[in-house]
Formats: sequence, structure tokens, C-alpha cells
Amino acid sequence: MTNILIMFIVFMALLFLGIPVVFALGTASLIWLLTMNPVGIPASVAAQTMMSQMLSFALIAMPGFLFVGRMMNTSGVTDRLLKFSVAVVGRYRGGLAHANALASMLFASMSGNAVADAGGLGLVEMDMMTKAGYKRDFSAGITAASSILGPIIPPSAIMVLVGSISSISVASLFYGGIIPGILLTGAMMGFIALRAVLTKEGRSWPKTVMPWREALKTVPQAIPPLMTFVIIIGSIMGGICTPTEAAVLAVWWSIILGICYKELTWKGLWETLTDTVRTAGVFMLLMSVASFFAWIVTIEGLPQALRGILGALAGNSQTLMFLVCTVVFLIIGCFLDTASAALLLTPIVIPAVTSLGIDPVHFAIVMIIALIMGAITPPFGLCLFVVADVGGVPVRRVTAEALKYLPSMLIVLLLVILYPQLVTWLPQVLLK
Repeated sequence: MTNILIMFIVFMALLFLGIPVVFALGTASLIWLLTMNPVGIPASVAAQTMMSQMLSFALIAMPGFLFVGRMMNTSGVTDRLLKFSVAVVGRYRGGLAHANALASMLFASMSGNAVADAGGLGLVEMDMMTKAGYKRDFSAGITAASSILGPIIPPSAIMVLVGSISSISVASLFYGGIIPGILLTGAMMGFIALRAVLTKEGRSWPKTVMPWREALKTVPQAIPPLMTFVIIIGSIMGGICTPTEAAVLAVWWSIILGICYKELTWKGLWETLTDTVRTAGVFMLLMSVASFFAWIVTIEGLPQALRGILGALAGNSQTLMFLVCTVVFLIIGCFLDTASAALLLTPIVIPAVTSLGIDPVHFAIVMIIALIMGAITPPFGLCLFVVADVGGVPVRRVTAEALKYLPSMLIVLLLVILYPQLVTWLPQVLLK
């Protein structure tokens, strides 16, 4: 275990020096290969290991879902979803804040990415709330908090990555994230409702009542974008498509919507493709390096050692084991972006806990929820910086507002841990 300790020290030291995650991880792995290699494994094996993960058919879905989320921003879908959300919940006090959370949940069913939500839908939401009289800090806080729904509600790029690494069914992860995602949305809206009643600031929040005639007009505008979720989940559930093939269908549907809404231009399409390729390239490079790192720690026996440690700490209690792991995930999520953390942890932790009888789908969803909370927690909360940038609000003020939603999220996370059926019921019913 000494070799693993040295690798982690090198990795963390480089990380705190500001070196990108992929290079910090790669340097630690390279040091092991050159100086601590126990049986003289040749460098060619490292290259083969790094490329083996790239050959996963399920992984092809990831750039597809990334493209769909970006295309929905390009094609004007965000405005239509927000108007529909305002029509549904705007009539309550703090209605635009409720609409912010609801619109993020609906957009998450197309984007699968927290940053796409924060950077695309977020600006529209904040501008609308500011014009209605809400403080910019408050609108930025709920925008950042609701953006974490992106990786939890399917389709999710993180779920594709986790599923392809751990050999867990991506469809099972998709179905497993639906109920927790809805519960998180409800928890945010419940907290907003409590603030609207119990706080002086909340009682001053306006209601945004949309006339019934206008409200009804938002329904046909929202149905075509929401069909994206139906196309993805329905085609998988009906056995027509694999998640990868469903991603391709969703890509074509997003392009058709852009054409029908007359928002799609050749320039916009090219920028969307470029952005998708750039983001997917980062994911792929990170995944290849992380797979080599995971291969090393497997050779060094870390998963087996971790299984022994978890067994000693938690005994026969799976709940206690979940709680121990969740605390670790919450801490790691504060320092690493969700994709990097998931790629680093999945091949180490999933084998250790499944050998102790824990459902891998349940555990993976808990891990993703815990890690994505790091996107709104300092010091490296990515969504905080994105929202601060697009909204023109200092990061510390966005952070102060976003953290107010953390207790309600933790309650949902605890419920998901205590009641596995919240995750496992839909996969069991829909994948029979």
C-alpha cells in the first residue's frame, strides 16, 4: 500500500499546485510505471489499458447526450421550458424561483449536464427573476443549486461514464436517477415555499400569475422539447434502442427542433459540434488516464484493502457503510469536478462494496448525488463559478445563497440511502 500512498500524495500535491486533474493523475501513474512497477510491466501495456475503455459501445452515448444539451440551448428550447414552468408554478409566492427549479429539472431531462444548465438556462432564469424584482444573489443561488439536477435525471453523461467503467447497465442508472431527481426538485421547491412563508424577504417575493390563455399556449410549445425525454427513456424501455442508439435519436430530434423553431443556423450548428467535441475530448482523455490509474490500484490491491476497511468500520450494517462512503464522497466532491471524481472512484469503490452485498445501481446513484453536490460547495464548486460569471454576481455571494439549499439536498440523499427502493424500484419494474 506504500506505492498507492505515494501516488495519492503526488496526485494531490500536483492538484493543489493548479495542475489539471488529467495531468496530475497521469503523472502519478507514470511515476508508478517507471519507479514502482513490481513485475516490470512494459509501457505498451499502459497504452493498451488506456485505450481499452475507449472501445466501450456504451461510451458513444456520452458525446451524443452532450450534443443534445448544447443543441437545446442553441435552438431556443430554454425559453419555452421556462415559460411553461412559470405557467405551472408562477402563481405561488416566489413563483419564478419555483419555476427556476422546475425548468432545471425539465432541462436536465435533455442535457444531462450541470454546467449546460447553469450556463445556458441559468442566464435566462436570472434575467427574468431580476426583472421581476428578485435580488440577483437569490436568483443566482437557486440557479446554481438547481443546476446539479443535470447529472442526476437521465440522460446523464456521468451515468454513462460510471456505467461504462463499472459494467453497470446504463439503462438501470438512468431509471434509478429519476425518483431521486424528482425528490431533489421537490426539496428545493419546498425550501423556497418555507422561505416565502417564514422569512421577511420571502414574504416580499412577487407572484407571477400568467393569464390562462397565455398559460395554455405554453403547453404545445413545451411538448416537443419534453419529447426528448420520452424518446430516450421510451425507446430504451420498449427495447427498441440501447442507450447509445437512443442518444443518436435524441441528437436528430434536437436538430429537427432547431430547424422547426427556425433558430438553427450553420454557424450555430458548427459551434455546438465544436463545443461538444471539445468537452467529449476532455472526458475521453480523462477516462483513459483514469482507467490506467484504476488498473494500477487494482494491481496494488486497493479495492480488496478498501473492502476490508469498510467491513471493519461498518460491520454488517450496509447503512453505516453508505454513510461512511457518502461523507468521503461529499468531501472529495468539494475538491474535484464530478466527472474526475467519478472516474477516479468508480473502479476502486464499486467492486469493494458490491462484494459486500450492496446493490451497485443504488450505490452508484448515491455516489453521483453526493459528488455533484460538490459543484455548489467551495472551494472548487464549478457551477458556482459558471453562475457567477454568466450572472455577474461575486462567487462568495452565489455560494452563500446556494449553500442554503444544501440541508434539503442532504435530507433527500439520506432518504435515498435509507430507502434503496427509491433507486431500485424503477429499474426492477422497467427492465423486467
